[in-house]
This record gives sequence, C-alpha cells and structure tokens, in this order.
Amino acid sequence: MKMIRQHIPSLAAVVLLFSLAVHGAEPLAQEYIVVHKVRDLKDPAKAVCVGTPDILQLPSGRLIASMELWLKRPNSGDEGGIDYPNHCKIKASDDGGRTWQQISTNGITWGSLFYVKDALHMIGNDPHQRDIRIIRSPDDGRTWSKPVTLFDDSRYHGSATPVHVKDGFVYRAFEDMDRGSASLVVAGDLSNDLLDPAAWRMSNKVEPPRDTPSLSRRAATKKDGRDSGGNWFLEGNVVEIRGELYVLLRTRIDVQLTAGLTSVCKLDDDGQTMKYRFVQFYPMPGGQNKFKILYDEKSGLFWTCSTMVPDPYQPPEPLADRGFSGTPGNMRRILMLSYSIDGLNWFQAGCVAMSRNPLESFHYASPVIVGDDLLVLSRSSIGAAHQYRDYTWNSGIASGKAKLPYNNHDSNMITLHRVKDFRSLALDLKPDFDATCWNNSVGPTGTR
Repeated sequence: MKMIRQHIPSLAAVVLLFSLAVHGAEPLAQEYIVVHKVRDLKDPAKAVCVGTPDILQLPSGRLIASMELWLKRPNSGDEGGIDYPNHCKIKASDDGGRTWQQISTNGITWGSLFYVKDALHMIGNDPHQRDIRIIRSPDDGRTWSKPVTLFDDSRYHGSATPVHVKDGFVYRAFEDMDRGSASLVVAGDLSNDLLDPAAWRMSNKVEPPRDTPSLSRRAATKKDGRDSGGNWFLEGNVVEIRGELYVLLRTRIDVQLTAGLTSVCKLDDDGQTMKYRFVQFYPMPGGQNKFKILYDEKSGLFWTCSTMVPDPYQPPEPLADRGFSGTPGNMRRILMLSYSIDGLNWFQAGCVAMSRNPLESFHYASPVIVGDDLLVLSRSSIGAAHQYRDYTWNSGIASGKAKLPYNNHDSNMITLHRVKDFRSLALDLKPDFDATCWNNSVGPTGTR
C-alpha cells in the first residue's frame, strides 16, 4: 500500500492540477492603479503617448514617479518629442502609492530619477537634440533647476535605467545613436556640483558586434523605415557585481526575433579614466526589451521586471494586419518578475501582469522596494483592441495594414502594480556544502 499511495495523487491534488489546467496560474499583481492616462483624440495622427516611467522613494517616505508624453509620427514611424517644455510629468504619493498627485513638470526625456547630496536629480536627454542633460530639485520634486547640458557632441539615447553610486561617483549608461547604438557610461563626481559639466566624464564608446549569424535566423524585414536587422545595444543597466561595475544591456538582435539575450559590458574606472569593453552575450529572460535592475540588500538578490516573448516564430502578418508594432519578438503583453544572486543568472518569481491581447502591453517597468512589497511602475497599453480600429495610414510597407496609435508599443497609461511580500517568491540560492538533500531529511528506510 505504501508504494500505491506514493504514485496516486490525493483528490485535493487532482482538483488543484485540474484547476490550474483550466484557469492557468494567476499573475501576482494584475490589479493596478492608474498613475497617468493620456487623453483620447479624434485624430489618431496627433496621438499623444506616454512612456519612460521611473519611480523612487525619497528619504521622507514620499514616492516620486516620472513619465513623459511623446508624439507618434505615423508617416515615419519615429518617436518625436513634444513641442512644449513640460512634457515630463512628476507625480507624488504620500500614501504608499495608493493615490498620486502631479506636483511639477520638466523638459527631460528618457530620464532617470536619483537622490544624492540631499537633493532629487534627473539625468536624461533633450527631447529634440538628444543632448545628455541633468536637472535638480531642492524641494523633493516641486520645482526644478534649469536643464544643464553635459554632452552635446552627438545624438544620445537612453531610458529610465539605474543610476549607480560607487566610490564617490554616480554612473549612468547611454547609447550614441550616431554610432549605431554604441554603448557608453557617464560618471559624475559627487565631490563637485553635479550641475557643473566639469564634474562629468564619459567612457569610450562600445559598438555592438554587428554580424552574429549564429544568433540570428535573418527573418526580419524593414518596418516603418527602421533597421531590418543587425544588433543594437539599448537602455543599459549599470550594476555592481562583487565590487566591480558591469553594464547589462537590452540587446536587439534581428529586430528582436532572437529574444532572451542581454549583452554584458565591463567598466573599469580609476577615478580619472573609464575603460569600457564588451564581454559577451548572455541569456536573460526578456533581455530583448527594456528592463531595470535593482539590488535588495535584505534578500541579497538582484530583482528586475522584463517582458517575455511567448512565440517569436509565429507568422507576423496576422499581428501586423491588426496594427501590432514590430515583429513577433516585440510581444510586450507578459511582464515577468525575476531575481538573481549574481546579477547574471535569473530565476523567474512569477508574472506581474499580462494580457492575452497582443496589442496590449505591460512593459518598460521600473520597480521600487517599499517595505516588504515591490511596487512596479509600468508603461501600459490598455484597450488597444478598441481604439481607432478603422483608422488606416500608409506606413510605406508593401502589404499595408491598419495601424493603432495605442498598440503594444504606443502606450496610453502608466500603471502601478504591487507585488506583496515579494521576497517570499525567491528560492534560497546560496549554497550549503553540508546539506545532503531537501531539509536534511530522508523518507522511511527502503522507500524512494
């Protein structure tokens, strides 16, 4: 009887397995708070989208969130800045993220929030020229200094990626789009005024390996005037691993048809000169899209949210005909939470939020730890199946298709998701050389 009982599941287990098979697993934080929603417009050609969410907690406990408005230019497929100075919105919450109020605006695009020297800062780009710029708020985001240009010698790109502090410097990654998305890092000296350009240095620029046939099936075609293939570095995360600085980059291979890879670059800095180099491609769930890594001292783990691609090999035409933006590798409807003990090898803790509609998305997430919870600020496309469904414009693609301004890329909301007691979702990954098996226990003698 012992052998029989071990091979026949209990009735409760059968019911549980049946329930999961029928309904599927539930996301960790499907319910959300709308932090911002753009207004609907009758003319989709003038559609205003919202993106680049970032969030941090001030020493006072107040939560600060940033997000920017941007124009979609249907005739070119490009993303354009807004022609007024207050396109970046700053919102605050004093009740742990439950309610939000707009407290200011500024003119930084693709900005990262960080707090040093008793002041809130934002570093990012000019919305049109793409210079690297910085601003500071002396009053927790209510007012901002005039933007200061740090580097204006090229067209730079970025997003709300980490600003890392180490040995008296702050570091943030950018890309030089005039150099084919070459990755670079800027460093600001905390012993000086960060609004002084002289306080900043730039590393050498590292271009991605251009031709890697073993990583591509060369299935991508030109879309909306964008690159038909090749490798891109985008939206790098400066992280410290065992006391050394690395940059983990969103890696766009074959227009994201090769998903789940990051690029690892190494940064050495002697306080005077930064030496920066590409190390390798490395597997990372969701590495084909933007992610933001944070380190949690309490758990000793790195955490990130990334978008997972379920089927990049599916035919692109049915998606394109409905207005899907990009290749099937650009699927953004499933936002996953992952953790890592070394910043490189990632374990999935669960799904934060998802939609079954390919035109909807939860992406470009920015997480912050508040007590035992993880708050995730998401750039979200919600309701895309029903907005401007009959609107068609000539995208320059031979097949032609309907295009939805609010599709998987062109988001209309910033949403906040709460993953409760997030540390409990992680396995204990630390090795124990005295352990013999789970819980150091074995079953009855003679059983397996």
